[in-house]
Amino acid sequence: MMKKNETFTATADGYTFDGLGAVHHAGMAFFVPRLIPGETAELSVTSLKKNYGYARIVRLLDPSPERRDPVCPVYRPCGGCQLMHMSYEEQLRFKQNKVRECFRKNAGMEVEPLPVLFVPPQFNYRNKVQVPAGIRNGRVVTGFYRNHTNEIVPYDGCAVQSSLSNEIVAFLRGVLGDSGEVKEVRWIMVKHAHRTGQVMVCFIVRHDVFSNHPDTVNKLVSAFPQIRSVSLIVNNREDNVILSAPEKILYGDAFIEEKLMDCTFRISAHSFYQVNPYATEVLYSTALEYADLQPDKVLVDLYCGTGTIGLLCAGKVKKVYGIEIVPDAVRDARVNAEINGINNIEFLTADASKGARILIQNRIRPDVIIVDPPRKGCSRDTLDAIAMMAPERLVYVSCDPATLARDVRIMQEKGYELGQVQPVDMFPNTLHIETVCCLYREKKDFISEPYEPKNDDYLKNR
Repeated sequence: MMKKNETFTATADGYTFDGLGAVHHAGMAFFVPRLIPGETAELSVTSLKKNYGYARIVRLLDPSPERRDPVCPVYRPCGGCQLMHMSYEEQLRFKQNKVRECFRKNAGMEVEPLPVLFVPPQFNYRNKVQVPAGIRNGRVVTGFYRNHTNEIVPYDGCAVQSSLSNEIVAFLRGVLGDSGEVKEVRWIMVKHAHRTGQVMVCFIVRHDVFSNHPDTVNKLVSAFPQIRSVSLIVNNREDNVILSAPEKILYGDAFIEEKLMDCTFRISAHSFYQVNPYATEVLYSTALEYADLQPDKVLVDLYCGTGTIGLLCAGKVKKVYGIEIVPDAVRDARVNAEINGINNIEFLTADASKGARILIQNRIRPDVIIVDPPRKGCSRDTLDAIAMMAPERLVYVSCDPATLARDVRIMQEKGYELGQVQPVDMFPNTLHIETVCCLYREKKDFISEPYEPKNDDYLKNR
């Protein structure tokens, strides 16, 4: 029986879903951070479970040709980019296989995903950063939390954030060090619209110390004329929920604007917007292609957020209905429709399953439904409602291939066939992968439920 801290030599023969190298020794599987299949290493046991364990690399004996030196000096302690020790080609192979294995293990399906689509750049692609701030040894520190701790790992520049975002954070680190405000600042959030160049800075603070002392804000906007919005959010919560209250505007507008394909979108502090603007265009273009949009079609955009996908589709179809549970997001979606001159889209504030059933009760039948749910995927009630509406096509955009596979299997049982599965690398150097696929069926009869008027029915939520 192996013991903790015992060393052994083994060769990696695969990956886990989390990108750990998998080795087998003494009748057990061991999972090893930053080990690439084919590499042989001297390993030390770090923890043991009943049938498996974890180990760390003591000495790399036979490195893979796919190994790379991470460009980030805090790659290991930060942990935000888990795959930077791999060549980019190996990262893409890992992600394609991750999608394949998720379908096999979570749905019992043998699916061959298309090769992962990559849109440059590999670095400096993110348009949003939330940086914790604190004081260490009398000095201001900014960085990211070490995995599973509240310890800040300082950095000079993050390799996946935009260069401008890095410059703004570094500037604030210096300015806050000269003021008494730093003790009240918990996080600094920067949103950088890459296409328009506009920037938003939001301070998440324990108490408002900026309103009566505007020097820091004045210095910030003088140094960076790209900044169109500066705000703060007072947050005294003990957890890591950051955007827990309305923002207070300190400078400029409550939003910045970004362009995506043929539309302009307003982004507020609370708005969700995909973090990689380059890959987002490819992801959404693929979703629209799979939707096979036609001028006589009706489309439903479930989990519509601020309306991004629905608004991109609106010019190609007869009618769009967007459903979203977050009232602020629906408000932003309606503004986005107005500024883009789109009048054939309506938004409903409801969770996906309730919103879908409200459409059913009002006998609104879509030809196409697009879903872009959170990581947990669609609820069973939502999938049941989709099946009742019986769209010819269901386009599923997913940030978690495990829940995607689960939901695809459920829809197969409801009579849908799976078409192409296209991964898109929205998050280079990390474990995460975005996937879009299309499910289709022959047109079936619309299944309606008895209509029972409710306070939250569709007509009262227009």
